[in-house]
Order: sequence, then C-alpha cells, then structure tokens
Amino acid sequence: MAIPKENYYLNKALGFGRIAEHNPLTNIRSFAAEGSDCEFGKALKFGTDNEKQVYNFNAATGVFAGVAGYSIDASDIDNSKFSAGDSVPLIDQGVVTVYAEEAITKGGSVRIRFDATGPGNFRTSADAGKTVEITEGAEWREDAASGTAVKLFLSPPFTTSAD
Repeated sequence: MAIPKENYYLNKALGFGRIAEHNPLTNIRSFAAEGSDCEFGKALKFGTDNEKQVYNFNAATGVFAGVAGYSIDASDIDNSKFSAGDSVPLIDQGVVTVYAEEAITKGGSVRIRFDATGPGNFRTSADAGKTVEITEGAEWREDAASGTAVKLFLSPPFTTSAD
C-alpha cells in the first residue's frame, strides 16, 4: 500500500515559544521563574539572581535574556504560563516563534513592550515610554500578521535602547 501524499507535508503554524528552525547554534538554558508571569514566546529578562532566575520583560531597565520556550512541564500549561519556581527554558540563540502584537515585516526593527498592556510582547514600531528596541542581536525572519506567532532570530550579546 502506497503512502498517501495528501496532507503528508504540511506547513503547520508553530505555537509560541517553539523552535522554528533546526540550527546547530540554537541555545536553550534553564532558569527558575521568579514570578508567575513568564509566558511562552514572550521576552524575558534576568531576575534578582541573574544566574538562576528570569521574569517577564516588564520595565525599560534590566537585561534582555531571551525568549521563554514552550514546555509541557509548566505548572499553568493551559494558559501557556510558568508559575513561580517552574523551570523555564530560555532560548537566547537560534530561531524561535514569538508573540507579535502587530504586523511584522522581515528585516524590520525588533521591539519589546514592557508596560501593563502586554509585557514581553514583540512589535516593530516604537511606543515612547512603553517599548525598548533590541538594537543588536535580534532580527525578524518572516512577515506576519498581528496576534500571530512569528520567527525571530536571536544571537547574543543583546543591546537594547529605550524608546
């Protein structure tokens, strides 16, 4: 019996925090969630102990650490969140799918929202006092509509600048 070709090769959309491309440079490290606000596919920064903890990117200050990866070990997996103390896969190198709150254009600026509207969301346009730009170490790998998963390439060290 021959293998049916229909639906054999599918271009499935990946969920937030998934590794989007096989790359030997992909780097994933484990950290503890400092708070209960780390979400899959959102920007994280180092926590109080930057060798052990991360939390959602929620202020213009702090060091961008990478993106929260998908994990079936998250305590609040139904809401795509890690609870305080959970082991968080931090993706800081390679191509990962992230949450884009606005339409993305390949090669455009990479910014992170840090205000209460959507801490850790990614976007391209500046929102003064509410976003930071990753000026070095990140670039969009595809065009995407708002509210969808989009491929982001990360390569540390990262440099950020407040808008």
